[in-house]
Amino acid sequence: MAKRKELILRKLAHDTFASLPGETEEVVEKKRKGIREETRGISGARMIDISRIKSDPDQPRRRRDARTLKELAASIREHGLLQPITVEYVDHGDYFKIINGERRYEAAKLAGLSELPCIIKDIDRRVRLTHQLIENIQRQDLPALEEAEAIQTLIDNQRMENPGYSQRAAAKELGLPKTYVNEMISLLKLPKDIKRSVRTSDTFPKSLLLLLVRQGDKKNIREFCQQLREGKLTVREVKTKLRKSKPTRGRPQYYQYQFRAPEKDFILKIRFRKARVDRSEIINVLSQVLRSLKQGG
Repeated sequence: MAKRKELILRKLAHDTFASLPGETEEVVEKKRKGIREETRGISGARMIDISRIKSDPDQPRRRRDARTLKELAASIREHGLLQPITVEYVDHGDYFKIINGERRYEAAKLAGLSELPCIIKDIDRRVRLTHQLIENIQRQDLPALEEAEAIQTLIDNQRMENPGYSQRAAAKELGLPKTYVNEMISLLKLPKDIKRSVRTSDTFPKSLLLLLVRQGDKKNIREFCQQLREGKLTVREVKTKLRKSKPTRGRPQYYQYQFRAPEKDFILKIRFRKARVDRSEIINVLSQVLRSLKQGG
């Protein structure tokens, strides 16, 4: 009886719903908006008018290769600027100063872009210099003297807040070996005229400059540089000569008089505390030795 009652109820429900007017399902076709609309290529970036962006006067990089800059500009013109630059807002001037991306900015101007994708950060001058220096060193194309000056500037700035800040601390902050930092800073000891000529020339690679500064003798350094500029020696030949030569490292050189007996039964050596000695001085010293021996014996 219960089973029959269930069957009757099911038939009644089917007939009831079947008698209702059918609903037409409304299909709403959503309009495709594509990959660009209401999306951003890089999270956190803002498009900024290029006229409101300015270079940082403290930027470690001073010179740029014109050829590679034109190549980058051509790539940006064709594909756009794929990687945003990093800037900070300067309130008193109402503009954006570049932290990282100076080269991309210059290339974008050559390419004729009117706005750039930028990531805005608020950092202090010391941290900004560190960021710029790290970025430039990682690119491995920063001229040697500019890199040395930037490292020294970083150390000087840090010492204003922390007098105990050392080259070791700078190396750790930059993620570089301490010996590398020490060698780079040693380039600042090159003569001023050599630094001026090196700064505007691509003839002197970093490895050659390091060999020159180890030479220690400014006269020799100038002679090697002159021979290189005049084409009398190649970079490889200069390097070979510098490696064979013994740097003075600032230590005084002593003149040594040496006498070998004809019978070869003794050698007499007298070292003077100066580099040059004339014949009369040698005779005078030998006389003093003889007098001392006579008085003692």
